[in-house]
Amino acid sequence: MTASLSKQKAGGFSAGLAARILAATIGNYVVTSLAMALLARIWPIAPEQASMASTLLSFAIFPVLAMTAFAVRSPWRLWAWLIAAAVLLSGALWLSLASGGRL
Repeated sequence: MTASLSKQKAGGFSAGLAARILAATIGNYVVTSLAMALLARIWPIAPEQASMASTLLSFAIFPVLAMTAFAVRSPWRLWAWLIAAAVLLSGALWLSLASGGRL
């Protein structure tokens, strides 16, 4: 058991760690930006205020998602959730744009 542990430490990054780092940075950025774009479009307040409020909210959501990337058990399940969230958010954003909502 100690030999496999020393091999893992000497080997550097594992695939799981690399997947978590990519999820915490790139995947998190995509999901957060899609969520904030959708919120800015659907909030029933002035467009300037909706944009500012969604931007401020992104500063709270981004670190929570980044910490979650390292707290979950499986990085592959994490990626599945991130991809599903991105697909749902982009679909909702597309529907908002197609329906002629505000910009």
